[in-house]
Amino acid sequence: MNLVLLTDNLFVGEVKRKVMKLNFGGMIPISTVDWCGRSVSVIFFNGCPLRCLYCQNYRLIDGNNQVELEEIEKKIIGSENFISAVVFSGGEPLMQYGALEHLAGFTKERGLLVGIETNGYYPGRLSRLIEKKLIDRLFLDIKAPAHPGKYKIITGGVEDAGWRVFKSLELRGVPVEVRTTVFRSYSDISGIAESLKSYDCTYVIQQGIPENAPDEVIKKDKTLARDELAALARSVSFLKDVRIRTREKGEEKIN
Repeated sequence: MNLVLLTDNLFVGEVKRKVMKLNFGGMIPISTVDWCGRSVSVIFFNGCPLRCLYCQNYRLIDGNNQVELEEIEKKIIGSENFISAVVFSGGEPLMQYGALEHLAGFTKERGLLVGIETNGYYPGRLSRLIEKKLIDRLFLDIKAPAHPGKYKIITGGVEDAGWRVFKSLELRGVPVEVRTTVFRSYSDISGIAESLKSYDCTYVIQQGIPENAPDEVIKKDKTLARDELAALARSVSFLKDVRIRTREKGEEKIN
């Protein structure tokens, strides 16, 4: 297991020396929903190692839009008077580690906080960013309980996705917010919550939007209402900080 993380870090160094551009998926200049209590910019990275059935940003998975890092820096500067942080999302931002480390460092130099939204597939790379003090908050997307078979189904057959995300959850040195996007066809909140009992994290249950999913079965789902998500949150009240995020009322702390 340690070999995987070591190899991950060695690969990171090679990428950093070569990268000059970002495979850029777009930007939200000002968002008040991606980091509770903060106004942030969100920068999306194209590419992802997973093929999740209900991915809400699946159009970013195979995107190809090479942009000079200087152009992304200009976008951050253009928003910095209105924000307190930048959140790097995707896709999977840690796939492009060199660009991510550079932009996170640039963001910190501008006096802004850094958030990373990730599926947790690269714990070695996350560990490196934490060691360099380039992350202020980690948003970790957990899709299933700590069960490799369930994770494999949701992620499109990726064998080690479940193991890797819980390795990421074990990292220390940065506040962690775990997020699960829920649909009627795929929802195991109780199982995920059981897997989280021994970890110090906030747990946010997010309202999935079926029409944004690539899977045709999920597209036919009826969106879970705010009260249904609140009931799911109350059912796992043994966790110390449980929240929901909906179109109706934004983010609410339930427990």
